[in-house]
Amino acid sequence: MKGSKIAVLMLLFLLILPLILADDDYEEDRAEFAGLAEVGFVLITIGVLFYSTVKRTPFMDFRKGKISIAISPEMPFLRVRAPITPLGVHQILAIVGSLLTVPHFLSCQDYTTPFGITGLLLGVSLLIENVSGFYGRYLHAKIERLRVKVDNPLLKELLKKFRLWRKLHITWTVIMYLLLALHVALAD
Repeated sequence: MKGSKIAVLMLLFLLILPLILADDDYEEDRAEFAGLAEVGFVLITIGVLFYSTVKRTPFMDFRKGKISIAISPEMPFLRVRAPITPLGVHQILAIVGSLLTVPHFLSCQDYTTPFGITGLLLGVSLLIENVSGFYGRYLHAKIERLRVKVDNPLLKELLKKFRLWRKLHITWTVIMYLLLALHVALAD
């Protein structure tokens, strides 16, 4: 509990510090905040790629446990144990990365240009993606609690919802990255 409070305070500090240090020059602010947004999207991308790779590769076994790294000549070649699950890494990096994009989003003063419109759509898309992630986390936790009962009809229903959610979440992630590519292409 104490660690999560410290993490929240650090996130707030990272989010608020650039706003405090900002001066009245809009172009400089936009450039400074663009750097934060870039770091944010790098973190989000690392979280997405890390989770996708760990879940789908036969070469790595990443599990929650006492910290250890072992290389083996047998499959999986790499066995990693850490105090957090791959899903937890994905969630933390996505949330921190999203928070780092907020100052850049708030620094925009003109949403009527193509650059501004794509930025606005990207901000909304990122918000929807995070809300979707929290909903998926809720479904996942509920499924894990019900998994002990094998023939539970509610479990089957939740698994159907989870599969649909996962398809939508992945699709929305692709849309978000397409918007990001368009936004960057329209930057002056």
